[in-house]
Amino acid sequence: MPTIEGPERAPRVVAILTVSLREGTAHYVVDTENLSETGLCLCPRKLFPAGTQLHLVFGQPPDLPALSARGIVRWSAGGKGVGVEFTSISAEDRQALTKFVNSQSRREQD
Repeated sequence: MPTIEGPERAPRVVAILTVSLREGTAHYVVDTENLSETGLCLCPRKLFPAGTQLHLVFGQPPDLPALSARGIVRWSAGGKGVGVEFTSISAEDRQALTKFVNSQSRREQD
């Protein structure tokens, strides 16, 4: 999976993961475009405005167990996706995510 990097951004890997997310009482299932240790890019049908608080559950067993995180929408653009920054994730889930991102980066370099 290619790594995507930009100014002041954590290294990202292209990864299509299914995310179950909740905004208040509404529930959605969407896919990711990419992810990093600090956030992910969603490809939803509905655009969430910047500042929206989300609860996300995602994973790709066995490489990435189901993780739970809270995040905030940092940007939203029609046709480009929704950028979410993690605001709360357990140390165990963060460790699993870091391991997954690093392993995907190494696969691309091989």
